[in-house]
This record gives sequence, structure tokens and C-alpha cells, in this order.
Amino acid sequence: MNMATSFENKQENYQKVIQIHLEKGPVDHDYTFGFLCEILNDAISAIEGRSQVVYCQAPFNVCGDIRSRYSDLLEIFKKCGWPFDTKYMFLGNVIDGSRFSLETLVLLLSCKIAFPDNFVILRGYLENIMLTTENSFVGEFRVRFPNSNQWKILSAALKKFIQRLPLVAILNSKIICLNSVFTTNVTNEKCAVTVKNGVSNGTSTTKIEIKFLPLDTPQAVTPKKIEENAKRLKDLLNVLDMSLMINSNDVIPNGYNFSLNHSLLTITSGSKISKKIDNRGVVMMMDCTKKTTFKKINSAEGNIESQVTLLRC
Repeated sequence: MNMATSFENKQENYQKVIQIHLEKGPVDHDYTFGFLCEILNDAISAIEGRSQVVYCQAPFNVCGDIRSRYSDLLEIFKKCGWPFDTKYMFLGNVIDGSRFSLETLVLLLSCKIAFPDNFVILRGYLENIMLTTENSFVGEFRVRFPNSNQWKILSAALKKFIQRLPLVAILNSKIICLNSVFTTNVTNEKCAVTVKNGVSNGTSTTKIEIKFLPLDTPQAVTPKKIEENAKRLKDLLNVLDMSLMINSNDVIPNGYNFSLNHSLLTITSGSKISKKIDNRGVVMMMDCTKKTTFKKINSAEGNIESQVTLLRC
């Protein structure tokens, strides 16, 4: 059996894993150590050697923070398009160590392996801190697999996968998608990438650094501060020849919000992900004509609302 055939067989197997998770719904799964080792290593292989900047063309569904809200993830697939035939982009902060973190991780990894070109998962703040700290998610490994060698192996494999996650996605050559913010003043090469400017096809590029901001940090909001931030972002977008930034590092009560003179769109896709805000989850669905629908998801009640918006880009 050649390598191509072997990989195709793996993709078929992970499609079955996806189907099982979708059919069973929001329940705990009893994963074996061997299975988790295999899926993490296969996920690493799926993104090994790929650029940390992903270039995408609509149609695409864009999801903000879900933070281990597994039931919301299942509802997203049910209402916004099954992973078998729909393209998805996740802006990071997909797992936070709470219940169903492993289920959320396994389902997303299975999607990435089975459909590598249709699933984009960016590194977020939560994933970034996993590289340097033994946070609560690693704690879940320790609880499920008390054997020290086993949880350490799983933790090392997870960190290896996270290190290879892309930091930025460019949608339709004009929209920069990331978890937090970026700057052209590069001071940390580990979080620096070079992006193609607008529709230049690589003839013009800019080096930027991704800044991972702590979750849900209150910002001073004054007319002067808003004006300064709007000008700063507009200047950055002009350098890149882009028209909009999409991020997900703040919890939005209604699920999405345009700010800074319509140059910033912030999306939250997991519901009730903050103790302080009773937020709704939203998915941005952009079709091939760039018509955009914001679908509000409420997995607890099983309903969904839609609002159509034409993005200015």
C-alpha cells in the first residue's frame, strides 16, 4: 500500500469518527490513549510544513471563540453546514479545559484530517498559552490518564500540533482573520508572519506580528480612544491593502459586532462562554458572491436566527 492510499484510508476512518460524534450528540466519549496518540500525530502530519498564513476564497463559514462548547459546535455543523461539504474557519480559542474539551478537540482534529483544505483552525490565545504553561486542559489529560508517561506524551503531542497551527488567514485577498490583533512593529519573531498585500499575488508583502491578548480584557472606551484605534487599524489595513479585520478575542453579547468605523468585525460562536456575559453564539457564513449571513445559534433551545449583511470588501 502506498502512502497516498494509506492517507486516503485514514481520511475515511476519520469521516466515520465525525459521523459517530454527530450522531451521538453532546455526550462524553471514552477515548483510549492509543486513539488520542494516533489522532494527534495524524493531525500534526496534516499541517506539517504548511504556511502559518492561509489564503482562502469564499464560500466559507467563519467561527469565533467556542471555548469547548461542544454542544454549540455540534449545532453549528447541524445548522450551518455539515463538515462533509462545508468550508469552516475557526479563529482560535477552541478549547479551554472545561467539560467536553477533549470531545471538541477530537471532532475538530477529525475534520482537519478528513478535509484538510476545507478546515482552517488558527492558533488563539488559549492555544498559545498551552505552549508555555501546564493549564487546565493538560490537567484533563492527567485525570483521564493518570499514568505520568501517558499524559506527558499526549501533552507533548498537543503542543507540537499547536506550534504548527497557522496564525493568520486571508479571506478573498481583502479580509485578515486572526484571534486577537496584529502590528507591523515586529518584536517577537516567533509570532511573526509575512502576508501578501491585497490582490498583489505576492509581488508586495508585509511582515506582521500577531499579538495574543488576554481573554475578555476590559478596554477603556472613550470617543478619543475609539477614534485613535480606528485610525490605527485603518492605517494598518491600508498597508496590507485590505478592508476588514475579523477577530474573536472579546465576548460579544449578541454574537458579532462591527466597530472602529466598520473596519473591525468581532465574532463569538460559543454561547455563554463568559461568566460575566450571557452571550449568544454566531457564525459568519459568506457565500461565493460575498453575501454574508450571520446565524445566531442557541444550542440549548435548538433554534437559530439569521441576518444577512453585505460586507464592504
